[in-house]
Amino acid sequence: MKIRNQLQSHAIQRTVELLELASRSLGFPLPQVAIRFDLRGCSAGMVRSEKTGILSIRYHPVLLAENGDAFIKQTVPHEVAHVVVACRCRGRVRPHGPEWRSIMNLFGAEPRRCHDYDLSTTPKRHMSRHAYHCDCREHRITAILRNRIIAGQRYLCRQCGTELRARAGCP
Repeated sequence: MKIRNQLQSHAIQRTVELLELASRSLGFPLPQVAIRFDLRGCSAGMVRSEKTGILSIRYHPVLLAENGDAFIKQTVPHEVAHVVVACRCRGRVRPHGPEWRSIMNLFGAEPRRCHDYDLSTTPKRHMSRHAYHCDCREHRITAILRNRIIAGQRYLCRQCGTELRARAGCP
């Protein structure tokens, strides 16, 4: 646990350093950014705009613990570059477009879209699937889609165009 906390402190420190570097180099102040280590799944990091308007960077604590320096050298600049682009380019820009790549170059990091960390030790979420059908075949849909259908949203089959319905005897 101590190593994980040291790595998290290092990731926070590097995040702050990169935000300051970008602010000095580009000549405009960047807002305060919340940093959390609560991400799960296959993503190493993620930038979100909270409802309060504050930007937050979420890092995957298991991938940080397992990949240490590589995570700090690649994922931290990757996510900070997203923050800088979000603040600098208020309009719609491609997530890994030229603006993002130029910030990655400023940070001295390789502008790669995806990580190559081993995901075998990260827990996977398995969604249950439910049988629905149309006029041409059976569809196995996730619980999320099923709940939307129950709430009244309509989904059509892409092949035959008829509405998806629950299999007989199932809600």
